[in-house]
Order: sequence, then C-alpha cells, then structure tokens
Amino acid sequence: MKILFIGPHKPHNNDAHIQYLILKKKYKNVDIIHAYKSFFFPFISLKLFQHISPKLFLPFIDNYILTRVKKKYDLIYVKVGELISEKLILKLKNKTKKIVFYCNDNPFVKRDKNKWILFLRAAKYYDLIVYHDYSRIKLSKKMGLKNSLLVTPPYERKIHRSQKLSNFDKKKFKNDVVFVATWSPQKAIFLKKLMDLGLNVKIYGGLWDKDPNYQSLKSITKLCHLSGKNYSKVIQSAKIALCLFAEGNLDTITTRSTEIPAIGTLLCSLRTTAMKNILIENKEAIYFNNPNECFKKCNFYLKNYKAAKKIARKGHIKITKVLKISNDDLLKKIINKVFEK
Repeated sequence: MKILFIGPHKPHNNDAHIQYLILKKKYKNVDIIHAYKSFFFPFISLKLFQHISPKLFLPFIDNYILTRVKKKYDLIYVKVGELISEKLILKLKNKTKKIVFYCNDNPFVKRDKNKWILFLRAAKYYDLIVYHDYSRIKLSKKMGLKNSLLVTPPYERKIHRSQKLSNFDKKKFKNDVVFVATWSPQKAIFLKKLMDLGLNVKIYGGLWDKDPNYQSLKSITKLCHLSGKNYSKVIQSAKIALCLFAEGNLDTITTRSTEIPAIGTLLCSLRTTAMKNILIENKEAIYFNNPNECFKKCNFYLKNYKAAKKIARKGHIKITKVLKISNDDLLKKIINKVFEK
C-alpha cells in the first residue's frame, strides 16, 4: 500500500511521529510531508493563522503540499486537518483512493479561535474522520457529517509502560499524587483546592506560571514539558496519577485516560460516562466529581496502598490486554474501516 502522511513540522516530539513510524514499519512505502514547514517564521505565522485568518496562508500551504505530491497513493493520512482547505482536499482526492483525518482535538468549539475554519469547510470531503470523544461525534452530526469514527484514545507500547529507573530517577520522581498537563484556569483552581485540603500532589507541565495563584502553587509545580520516557517515569513513580479534562474542549476522555493505566499507576479521573465505559469504577480505576471527593479517594488509597495497586494492576490489564488500543491496534482499525475490510 502506498501512503502519504501529512503531519506537523516537529514529528519527533508528538504522537503524529509515532503513527508515521508505525505506518512506515508496516507498509514500507510511506512518504511524509511536514506541512507546517509551509510557514515562514512558524511561531508568528501560527499566531496570525489562529487569531486573524488562516486564509492569509492558503497560497503558501496549498503550494507547499501540492508540489510535494509526486505520485498517486492508496491512502493519504492527515494529522493537520486545520491546514487542509476545501480547494486543497479536492485536489488531494485526485491523488488517492482514500483520505483520512485523525483528529485528537475538538474542531467544533471556539476555544482555538479561527484555527479550524479551513477544516470545517473541507470536512465533508474526507472519507473518514477519526475522533477520541463522543462530544465530537454529536457535533459532527449536527453539521450533517456522516464520515466519523469514534475510537478510544490510544497508548504507545514502547513508551507508556514501566521504565527502568535509576536511583536518581527514583528520588527525583517519587511522589504520592501527580498531575501532568499544561495549565488551564479550571485545572489550577481544582489543584489549588486539593493542595488546601492537604493532599500531597505534584504538578508537572507548562504555562503554570501564567496562573494568578501561581505563587501559592509554585511549591508543588515543576515547570516543564514531559514527553516520551520521562513522562512515563513520572507517572510510574507516583502512587496515584490524576486525570482532568480540557473544559473548553468539551473533553470527557483523553490520552491520559489510557496512558496512565498502561504505565501501571492507579488512575484517579474525573467521573464521566466515557471513562466508566472503559474502566470499571473502584475495580480498574477510581473516579471523582469534585475536589473534596478526589481528596477523600486519594487519601484512602494512599493509606491502603495494597488496594490501590490491585486496582492499578486490573486497569493495566484492561487497557493493554483486553481493549487492545495501542497505536498499532488503532491504525489497523482505521485502515480496515476506511477500506471496509
């Protein structure tokens, strides 16, 4: 099978590169276009793209991508649907049998300003659009789209697993409860309440110094971007890992939801229908509705660590052995679906 992968400009640092490597290993004949390289001065350009108008960049994006499509493909796999205009996708469809967009974001809400303007016009031309969250399916149906596929957020077998820890790692990353994510106002409010209640929680992530209460959160915050094995080491070294959702994105499930149990740590998540559908409450994960319930649950399982490890072990088995939702499994499912195998 001949595949063209259209992805971001820093493929070594995200899930897009993982998916590209899996496709490359399985199908061999896989080409890649780093679509964000169509921008001059990417940081400034992306700000203008999102906050003013993506249409300013259409000639550059279209030309950059089309001049690099040298042959016909069986499948074009898109990871940057925000850059693909209606005009461009129609031209790409002449170069392939099928075209798929893997969307682990929410293009139907206003959180990202104008980021998704191009996609919303081009969406109906994809053969398949893959989403993680049912909220996207509902919103896509309101738009009259019938080309959606709902999947459980995947984990990566080589990364989201127990890692070898040095003595330095064990001391550096040892924590009772961790939360790994980029700052948002609601998450900061939630974690501040947990801290005030007395929970020994540690935050890892970027932009937390933007928060108005950062001085009070500073002592429990490590400003950083964790990825790859370091991310897994932090999760693995904690007794409990928290999972909160991007409220502006209408998330009810996220990649953390499967990565944490895949690594082997007890998952303590906001209670949602999507979460309860994959992990049984108090048997494979623990859930909460508010900071007080979260504090009580964490406090109980920190004091009853054998019970915590038992739930974590069952959650790990569910994610890695039963559901079969690794990136490898996911890509197989997507390709079978789009070609109706």
